Amino acid sequence: MGNTDSKVDFRSAIGQLISHSQQLEAKDASFWDQFWSEKISNIQDIFTLVPAREIRSLRDELPSNLAIFCNKVVDRLQLAAENSCQTQRDQAAAINCIRLLTRILPYIFEEPEWRGFFWSYTPIGQQQTTSNGEHIHKPPLAERLLRILADLLFCPDFTVSSKKRKGPDHPEDIHTIDSCEYIWEIGVGFSQTPVHTPSNDRNRTEILKLLLTCFSETIYMNPSSKYLFVKFKILNISSI
Repeated sequence: MGNTDSKVDFRSAIGQLISHSQQLEAKDASFWDQFWSEKISNIQDIFTLVPAREIRSLRDELPSNLAIFCNKVVDRLQLAAENSCQTQRDQAAAINCIRLLTRILPYIFEEPEWRGFFWSYTPIGQQQTTSNGEHIHKPPLAERLLRILADLLFCPDFTVSSKKRKGPDHPEDIHTIDSCEYIWEIGVGFSQTPVHTPSNDRNRTEILKLLLTCFSETIYMNPSSKYLFVKFKILNISSI
């Protein structure tokens, strides 16, 4: 029953996201938390409950809602990474955020007008400026996302087994660990076979799926787009 209720809540949140009459509040944590609730534990649920038709409708008719949504998903993923995915809640949120992006990004890449979205700088606020009076900007969304995913690929007790057991009150900090200690497989300079945990392997797979999606933009592009035509012409010229 609880799982059914969580799916209903998730669908309700999607309905609000694509509603023309619903005003989204970026600071409404209770609303956004529904998207990465730990009760949604199956990737099939996300792919079923977020149909392609609604993603395209959101992209074409409510682009501001989609932009807010993408930023909120990456923000939550960043928070989980900054916390080193120490809790079950953070781990579940991270995986669901990754799955949501894996589901949505292909439909963003379809539309030429959205291609610059992930690489555009976003102002943090009018009141925050440098000593020279320049406005401070967040790094592009794509840069933030790729850095987060790189960190999560070697996150103790999430994608790699922890080597330093300090107890639940003193977990390892993802930002201070020696990356050479956390290798996926035996190889040059690392002669010990790493401990493999099924849950870690599953989490790695989810992250790699998202990275593959991020790097496969051209697969989702319309082959008749002007962008591809220009790119093709450049390639032809460079080969002469």
